[in-house]
Amino acid sequence: MCSCQPDIYRQGFHRAKPQYRIEKTGQMPTVANENSGLATALATPTFWTHNDSGGRPELYEIDVSGHLLTTWSLPQLMNKDWEELSRDDRGHLYIGDIGNNTNTRQDLCIYQVSLSSDSSASLPKKITYHYEDQRAFPPERSRKNFDCEAFFYAQDSLFLFSKNWGHKTATLYTIPAREGHHTAIRKDSIRLNGMITAADISPDRQSFALLTYGKVFFFGIEHGQINFKHPISCLKVGRGQVEGLVFISNTELLLTNEKGKIYKISRR
Repeated sequence: MCSCQPDIYRQGFHRAKPQYRIEKTGQMPTVANENSGLATALATPTFWTHNDSGGRPELYEIDVSGHLLTTWSLPQLMNKDWEELSRDDRGHLYIGDIGNNTNTRQDLCIYQVSLSSDSSASLPKKITYHYEDQRAFPPERSRKNFDCEAFFYAQDSLFLFSKNWGHKTATLYTIPAREGHHTAIRKDSIRLNGMITAADISPDRQSFALLTYGKVFFFGIEHGQINFKHPISCLKVGRGQVEGLVFISNTELLLTNEKGKIYKISRR
């Protein structure tokens, strides 16, 4: 599952390893012992993270070395299964309570919270949704593909990527990034050898990256169209069970794993 060869052969990705350097930069603080989502903070190069299912409803601002800078408590919320985090250009964070391993959840939601310099927030707004092509809860085993644990914000929308439990086809869905209930519209799909655990879009909006257990897939964005039509490269990263990914520049990303190790991926 960590080899890029099947995806290079099947989808036309290039091998990215010669183009990138991977280095460990730090260790997560113990308070973020099951970190999942990552998003850049307003005071980059720091970033926000949170814990996985059952963790406290808190966000943690951390630097690339792993020093805890801020703890932001959100007592109005519940961490049922927080999996992903993203930020827009208007100072909002989007917290994805979207973990759906059994494909039975009908309460999927993404919280929009407003950032300020002192980490205070107005009341969170709730974005709920359902998948347009899910009819049964749970679906039959061969269609167990309604668990999206990765998304990013772009173009006033949230772009969600399925994890591929039922088969190796990743599906891209979109919903509006605004309060209310929405239908997640199926936009595109691609066969990938790996389960998608995180996603992010580059600051210049010219590419996006998908993280699986052991690999990062890079895709190009042409004419503002976010889809799977322009595969660029596949980077084998290893580093254990990796679940957090964020661009910190157009040529650099941060990666975290379940053991709390922080890595920087830099394009040479």
